[in-house]
Amino acid sequence: MTLILALLVLLAAAPALALDGAVEATTAINLPVDSITIYPDGLMAAKRMGNLEVGQGLHNFVVKVPESAEKSSLLLTVTNSTIEKVVYEANPVYTLNISSPGSQVFALSYLMYNAGYWEPRYDLHLTEDSVTLNANAIVQNRGEEDLKNVLLKLVAGLPPVVSYPVSKARAAPQQAYDAAALLEAAAPAPAPAAATGELETMYIFELEGRKDLEMKKEIGLPLFEHIAPLVRIYIWDASSKEEGPAMEEIRANNTMDTPWPSGDAMLYRNGEYVSTISMPYTPAGTNASIEVGSSPDLKVSKKLKDYNITEKIREIKGSDEKNHTVKETTETWTYHLKIESNLDRPASLEVTDGKPREAKLVSVSTEPAETTATMLKWKLTVLSRDKPAIDYVYQIVKTETLKGQE
Repeated sequence: MTLILALLVLLAAAPALALDGAVEATTAINLPVDSITIYPDGLMAAKRMGNLEVGQGLHNFVVKVPESAEKSSLLLTVTNSTIEKVVYEANPVYTLNISSPGSQVFALSYLMYNAGYWEPRYDLHLTEDSVTLNANAIVQNRGEEDLKNVLLKLVAGLPPVVSYPVSKARAAPQQAYDAAALLEAAAPAPAPAAATGELETMYIFELEGRKDLEMKKEIGLPLFEHIAPLVRIYIWDASSKEEGPAMEEIRANNTMDTPWPSGDAMLYRNGEYVSTISMPYTPAGTNASIEVGSSPDLKVSKKLKDYNITEKIREIKGSDEKNHTVKETTETWTYHLKIESNLDRPASLEVTDGKPREAKLVSVSTEPAETTATMLKWKLTVLSRDKPAIDYVYQIVKTETLKGQE
């Protein structure tokens, strides 16, 4: 696309050819913005482009840049030319050596901090076996000028500090910003590679068509729409919620080639609003775990079915090879976990319960899927209208040396 340079100042109409190293008159130019890339932390990478007929030889150009542009990040390229020197003033002055005359393409890139803002917002519509994601990008231009007819790119998943944003879902090492690489990444990129795993910390969304972004005004733009398969999981933490409720969670599989960036989401079921949730950053090929809320589908309860304590006097041989009289106290807890399904379909239920670190599990009716020093976890398939239960028993044994036996 050819853009015309706005010539602001032309100090002399000298011949195109510079003789004996002489420099032509200084020309001030203002390049129109062609594309911008906005990062989650407010950083904006801008690229301005245009064409101008320039003769062979040395030329001076004053290039207009926004006041908030990071001067150390300025990068000017001009076809058929080399840069002899740059004088950094309010607007930099470039001395160019043009190797062949004709229409030259000028491209200026730079960074501006806190000049842009964007975040994704979702509408999630639940059905029995899928969720429809409608994702929009909320964008705000916080720079110094209205942006007209620009290509817009939005970076998702930026870690706290990075060395460079590798476009199209490639991993970025975590170091400091590198201005030249940021600008290079903001340039047109090759076709995307599939996002895989947690290393995919960055992705650039290139929006279709050109956009107008007025200063200080938010604008909503469509990002993507996708129907994702899901599984429903019910979760009950019996140690903190003895009478429930069980919490419903969906695990939606991202079958797209792009990640789902993190953002706020409005959750709907059968067209009715349910809640506002936080959508986690979800790389391609992974699952997003989304808590829907408490559910009446499963009724759960935990009861202390029995408790008893016994004492026994025993003699044990100590390290001194002498017999010592001790009192052995055994405490026994028996718990009953009750589950009642109100569903007409099977349900996956994950149950966790706690136990004292010193307790020993002595019996259990359903073997836990996981056991730690302080936690038991069961993964159950609850059949339609079924009423399964879990019973388990643990003991704590304490030994006390009787007085006069030390």
